[in-house]
Amino acid sequence: MRKIFFSLLILSGLVLNVQASELLSIPYKGIKEEGKLKIVNDVWTDKVPRKDYDYFVKMISDGTGSYSEFYNSDGTFAFTTGCQYEFIKNGDLIGYSNQDLKFYDYTYSDNLLSRRELTEEEVQALFPDFKIIKISEFSTNTNSLKIKKDKRNLKIIILNDTDRNFYNYSFTSGNSKFELYPLTGFINIKKRGMIQFSHFGDNTKNNPWFILLIR
Repeated sequence: MRKIFFSLLILSGLVLNVQASELLSIPYKGIKEEGKLKIVNDVWTDKVPRKDYDYFVKMISDGTGSYSEFYNSDGTFAFTTGCQYEFIKNGDLIGYSNQDLKFYDYTYSDNLLSRRELTEEEVQALFPDFKIIKISEFSTNTNSLKIKKDKRNLKIIILNDTDRNFYNYSFTSGNSKFELYPLTGFINIKKRGMIQFSHFGDNTKNNPWFILLIR
């Protein structure tokens, strides 16, 4: 009994060490809370002059599953992206949803915000150093996927190409080492082994787990 207890304790320690690893940065600076945003001739910018009073301010919504809300400079509500992370790339406003595991491109016209889901090719162009893994690539029988790793670290993006939601999903493992990025579907794999992507360890019809087998 004591052997089982200590084995579980060691396994828990491994998982905690993985979860406690420092968050890695990605190549795009996210718009922070209370950060200013402006659009001129369909071009987005976060470089707002001090005396300019025509802009949007980012705030984080209250409650579970918080997401970004943007308000006009006079304090009135303007729009929400439905995402937790936004950045500007070449004048485009890009958002990432931790629940959807998807990237969106936003346009704003006549006081209305519209979004378009980025394609796999567009995401790959944004993150050329990452390997993209789509949800549809996992086995429909075992929800697992084998990935070959070379001697270097393996940076991965899990991209959702289905209608499934991934609220409160995260990575855990007892026999592999990885580091976390500030985006839910991003990890940096440093060691071969098994990695579980799940909703608090659940494996149900509504919340199935997804297993990465790093070889």
